[in-house]
Amino acid sequence: MEILLMLQDSYRNRSNVKKMFCWIGFDDASKLRKPIKDMNKEEQFSCIMNWIIHKMPKREAVTIRFEALGLDYQAKIGHDGQRLYVNKPSLIPTITKPTLYDWEGEETYHTLTANKIRNSIQRADQMNYQREQEWKQEFTEILTSME
Repeated sequence: MEILLMLQDSYRNRSNVKKMFCWIGFDDASKLRKPIKDMNKEEQFSCIMNWIIHKMPKREAVTIRFEALGLDYQAKIGHDGQRLYVNKPSLIPTITKPTLYDWEGEETYHTLTANKIRNSIQRADQMNYQREQEWKQEFTEILTSME
């Protein structure tokens, strides 16, 4: 929940994302080389936020996804040339529990790029869409069989 509140506060107050999240980091340098797909949700969030804060190019923007209060959210974080800003966090619109990211290969903190983050989210969205279509089909079949 802390992450959601911090992002919401940053959005409302137009405060600097870098200052709000300066506490976030890796407690072990070996995590910098760990494949992101092998990280849990908290580690993935920390990895991506660290990358955004320290390595994201100016005039770039990416969406970050995270879990708070048992729900899944996303927020766009961008660099306007002088500071990082965040758009209002929003729920990820799915019926079923969404996949937040779908990482290919051995992406690590050091190989991360904005395009790789966007592509990972796009693949996850495709998986989520497919899963929802299957769920709707199963639900329709159940309702039809009850008639």
